[in-house]
Amino acid sequence: MPQIWFTRLLFTASLLAFVLILLGSYLRLSDAGLACPDFPGCDGRLFPADTNVQAWSAMIHRYLAIVFSLFMVSLVIIAERMKSGPRYSSQLRLALLLTLFQGWLGYLSISMLLHPVVVTLHLLTAMLILSLLWSVYLNAASTGAIYSERLPGINLKPWTIIAFILVCVQILLGAFTSSNYVSLACPDVPTCQQQWLHAFDFSGIYQLLSQENINYQSSQLSNPQSISIHLAHRYGAVITAAYILFLSLMATRKNAAVYRSAGLWLAFILILQMQLGIANILLLLPLPVAIAHTAGAVLLLLSLVYLHHLIRRSKVSIYTH
Repeated sequence: MPQIWFTRLLFTASLLAFVLILLGSYLRLSDAGLACPDFPGCDGRLFPADTNVQAWSAMIHRYLAIVFSLFMVSLVIIAERMKSGPRYSSQLRLALLLTLFQGWLGYLSISMLLHPVVVTLHLLTAMLILSLLWSVYLNAASTGAIYSERLPGINLKPWTIIAFILVCVQILLGAFTSSNYVSLACPDVPTCQQQWLHAFDFSGIYQLLSQENINYQSSQLSNPQSISIHLAHRYGAVITAAYILFLSLMATRKNAAVYRSAGLWLAFILILQMQLGIANILLLLPLPVAIAHTAGAVLLLLSLVYLHHLIRRSKVSIYTH
């Protein structure tokens, strides 16, 4: 298969993964996670029996997930047969394994009645799959190396990897906040329930791990436990934002215009994401804003993958003044 068609398939698979993440976010935020309480059908049928929007959304999400899985199998097979495919196949095989793991987590999400830990891992795994696909797509679509006569003395590669890890941790905290229904535990900013300081209580995490046969489609935590999880996400956001702003500043100081563009986009998406997070609290978690907040987290990850891709393509291996 020509390289151009392989690249188009990678982009289509990445776009489908992005849609699945947003649709999964809609299911979680609209309390539609158990609209079809059995798996893989819906009340024993291939399609919902009525016009219930939540049930149809759940089944569309499942069928799109099946289509995505077929995409992944096809991409791995194509990469193995392409002349230039071996350099992509290892990442695609890992993405396929994560896709199978994701399907198992989807089953557990239903059978364990939306257990917060499972729901959180389900979202993070989806983000990692999309990041891998986007990385392969960028490599397949690139036409050559980036040359620069002068680069600053700081190699951005390790800094970008750290930023990626921080964003993943922040996604974990955000998903755990959402899946425990404590997004509005602190309905004010910058204080929390009109207080600046709170005693942290993370005993609720052990409580969640020890419970069985509990429907988690509502919060199972006390007020101090809810506040602790919410503030962990909020403080993590401050740390992550400060680090990414510093990284974007370093990227914009590079002489190559493509680095400056990547750094500016990274800063723009970060600022937009911070505004969406604050809007979620002040506007009491409106569904469109909450879904957009998930999309912002995805775009942050993809921006970091893009910056890492640019750094790898650079022909300058020794960074000098």
